Amino acid sequence: MPKLIVTEGPNTGAEFNVGKAVILGRLETNDVPIQDGKASREHAKIFQQGSEYAIVDLNSSNGTFVNGQKITKRVLKPGDEIAIGLVQLRFDLAMDEKKRAEAPKRKSLDEAFETAAKQKDAPGGAGAATSSGAPGDIKFKNHQPLQFRKVKAGKSLLGFDLSQMGGDAKLILTIILVGFLALCIYLGFQVTGK
Repeated sequence: MPKLIVTEGPNTGAEFNVGKAVILGRLETNDVPIQDGKASREHAKIFQQGSEYAIVDLNSSNGTFVNGQKITKRVLKPGDEIAIGLVQLRFDLAMDEKKRAEAPKRKSLDEAFETAAKQKDAPGGAGAATSSGAPGDIKFKNHQPLQFRKVKAGKSLLGFDLSQMGGDAKLILTIILVGFLALCIYLGFQVTGK
């Protein structure tokens, strides 16, 4: 889990875990309270954005700085220094998250299809698409298209395959159809007046 470590100012050495989102500011009720008169009540917010974390300034009076630059919004990287007033914080990731952030990015699906099409057209033909590529590549195999058989028509009634129905369902359907037939006959006699 990412964390913020206070490197300068009051509470030096304090660590705050960053979940999905945290608010930094002067209020004691904030997730990361900043004890500095130049900090706004709710000064900045750090939040998860996909697999990355970003910081956004919440219209603070004195601004939020990352690595010495004033920001409105910025994606954070491990080791970034955040300054709010005279308080300095360092953004750190856990070891497994650092490795994940440094890992090669996977190709998008469009890029993977384009690469596969190029490999298919290259000498070696379709078999070349299954060769191993760079880390993160999507590998394709030549598959036959899905084929569907027609279901043999059983005792069909209004498009329903009665052989697939259970005994109770058949009984209920029969009762409904007999009732509907009886209703039609009754209404027929009412209309004709017999």
